[in-house]
Amino acid sequence: MSPRAATSIAVLVGLALLRAGPCHALSLRSSAAEAALGDASPGASVVFSRATGARLRVEDAGREAVRLEFEIVSPRPDAVKDGYEPWPFPDRVRVTPARTEAKPGEAAEADLAVSVPKSMAAGGQYEFDVLATGRDRAGASLTLKTRTLLSIGAPLPPAAEPPGGFAERPGFQLSPASAEQAAPAWDADAAGAEFKIVNAGEEDLTVSLSPVREWDDEAPLRGGEEPAANPRWLRFDAASLKVRAGAIARARARILVPRERRYAGRKWAFVAAVEAEAGGRRTRRYFVLHATTPDLGEDARSR
Repeated sequence: MSPRAATSIAVLVGLALLRAGPCHALSLRSSAAEAALGDASPGASVVFSRATGARLRVEDAGREAVRLEFEIVSPRPDAVKDGYEPWPFPDRVRVTPARTEAKPGEAAEADLAVSVPKSMAAGGQYEFDVLATGRDRAGASLTLKTRTLLSIGAPLPPAAEPPGGFAERPGFQLSPASAEQAAPAWDADAAGAEFKIVNAGEEDLTVSLSPVREWDDEAPLRGGEEPAANPRWLRFDAASLKVRAGAIARARARILVPRERRYAGRKWAFVAAVEAEAGGRRTRRYFVLHATTPDLGEDARSR
């Protein structure tokens, strides 16, 4: 199974203030250490609660009321998650409310709205951090961070089947179902790999090809491989094909990973959903393209 960028629980506890008497603890819990907002087209708006199913919650687990302030920051380039870049527009993320309070044992909630500029190119993935800082009456403070991820582009196909499931089309096959990209994955001139789309059935098919972020067990990883840090690094010569009954079409996929040291010396598996549609019913097959990014030193000597 491909790992999904999913919300998890973070607990950060800080001893914030020592007085002449009992020790008082400032303690906060955040509902999300990491949150994925999914895919957004340029010009669209993304709301945290709609994308994740809940608002961001910060609980006061201490003994005193705290004042909370939320701030949006772009992380350092060397601190972002693989496949992501720092979000360049923190001022386009609105937090509501930006300031609030929480009593002991209670939680405060905030929602975020991200406005994606129309000028942004599809294909990138970005990270921004939501900092929730709590302060007690004595001025002691504690800050929790929620790493927030956003992909720019049309929504990628989910692993879940459509209502009614996928259609059974035994004559619809890929040959081969997986291939190796011979050139390094950051070689812009890489030819990629070709595969055949076989339609041995009796009806014409409209076939679409799209990278996927998640998939079922029909597309396993090989030993030592990692799933695509950014599935949109997988590209196709054509994203849609018409395949007539009894015909075979050819498709080509290629991987282009940014030439950065953090991606050097790694093995990747990129997965494409190849879906055939006819009469309103879809059938899905998976094509897996394997590639490597060699050590930068070795790659440089080979050029």
